[in-house]
Amino acid sequence: MGQRMGGWQTGAGRPDIVVTGNSVMDLLYRVRSLPKWSGAVPASDVTVLPGGKGFNQALAAAQLNARVHLLSAAGQDPWGLQLKESLIAKGVDVSHFLLREGAVTSPVAVLVGPGGETSFIGWKQPPLLQLRDADIEAVRPVVNGADILMATLEIRPSVLLQLFQIAAESGVTVMLNPGPTPDLADLPEIGKLLPYVDVLVPNREEASLLAHGAGLGEPGSAEELAAALHGTGIPVVCVTDAGRGCAVASREGTFGSPGFASRVRDTTGASDAFCSALAVSMAAGAGLQAAASYANAAGALTVRTVGSSSALPDDRSIRQLMSASESASVEMGSGDLDE
Repeated sequence: MGQRMGGWQTGAGRPDIVVTGNSVMDLLYRVRSLPKWSGAVPASDVTVLPGGKGFNQALAAAQLNARVHLLSAAGQDPWGLQLKESLIAKGVDVSHFLLREGAVTSPVAVLVGPGGETSFIGWKQPPLLQLRDADIEAVRPVVNGADILMATLEIRPSVLLQLFQIAAESGVTVMLNPGPTPDLADLPEIGKLLPYVDVLVPNREEASLLAHGAGLGEPGSAEELAAALHGTGIPVVCVTDAGRGCAVASREGTFGSPGFASRVRDTTGASDAFCSALAVSMAAGAGLQAAASYANAAGALTVRTVGSSSALPDDRSIRQLMSASESASVEMGSGDLDE
């Protein structure tokens, strides 16, 4: 486990975060329904934007004024160059953003429904785009100097294990967002990662699967899932529950943090914005309740805009939403008292 969970390093000012995950190009299609086999559905709009959980989380953390390093690979092609330029424009350190010669940057089809719900069609990273032992060794000094390492299951568990072990050697906090939802066959390998994880951030589906893999039965609510997974030894578990907010379990206890009302246009990237906001807020010294609320606000703002990377909010927007929500709550409370 990372040794900084008891007291995040706040003296240096901006949090220093290393992110690893995929960098892809999202092809967003707005559709009324999913196509049937041998059928077709018209798209009312098609947009091509940078994406991938690793890319999104790096951009989201940079938007919140963190120093960010991204460990990821793309093809040495026009899409790969666009991804790199987008990262540079937001101040992300691209020293370990690798453009592989002969590789093609992965496309992902994102089908966005009328209510903002999404389905994805992609492929697992081909061998040329997978991270290698040499890539892990090259990033070692960066990980050693970080406040937090953020990772997703877009990266092979065997590679993540190497990174997590490096983080553990230097007491760097590890946050794992176990998405995309893993296959049952992958649970034994994922189980080897969990002893190194300080902050686990699954959605309810992912949390249920991990609970099943750990032999915890079938806890029902988000709070029950968070408490059950925390009981396995993970210091902080934060289970996201869509617009309802999240549930957090730690040695301080278990609590629910309500979400913020939002008009949903596209849920792509909301979990990535949530994870980065949670990491940055915790690294800046916020308590878990404040960090969870900050992360909920980031997710709520992200769903209001189509496209993941184009929707990521900054600190000012998040705080404005939180302030407006607090003001509305005070007004509603005053009305109840008057009645």
